[in-house]
Amino acid sequence: MSSQNSTGATILPFKNSDGPVDEDRRDFVKKMGVAALAVGVGGGALQCVRYLKPNVLYEPSKVFKVGALSNFPIGSRIVIEGRGIEVVRERDGMHAISLVCTHLGCLIKPVENDPDVGYMCPCHGSTFAHKGEVQGGPAPTDLPWYEMFMDHTGAIVVDTSKVNQKRTKLVV
Repeated sequence: MSSQNSTGATILPFKNSDGPVDEDRRDFVKKMGVAALAVGVGGGALQCVRYLKPNVLYEPSKVFKVGALSNFPIGSRIVIEGRGIEVVRERDGMHAISLVCTHLGCLIKPVENDPDVGYMCPCHGSTFAHKGEVQGGPAPTDLPWYEMFMDHTGAIVVDTSKVNQKRTKLVV
């Protein structure tokens, strides 16, 4: 069925079949190119629409109410859940102290049964006094105190955007 030409190359006969016609390579490549172009244009359009909607992470307010003065009896240390602070009320006033370790940002735990240690970091072992001073461990600085004030309704408000550098207490 095959023959050879003068150069010695084998010439194969053209296959003529009455069955279904196979799609030739050129048509296949054209269809794949059109499909790739459609996917690219569709993806670009999707990204343009997505660009128009802002990608914002909403954070809770840094100024928030922690409750009425009656919720904080003298001698209490109340952890405000989800805010990373503890409100401490003493005879001479009250203050809000951060519960975020100054070493690597772990949430520290108040220590109840040790008169010398007020807080301890469960991650790396830093210890802090009741007023937030570093006593040991890798923490480089003391725990910050946050500004506090009483609003017109009598509720206690904490502002975690302002650090109380002088460590003054809210006198109530």
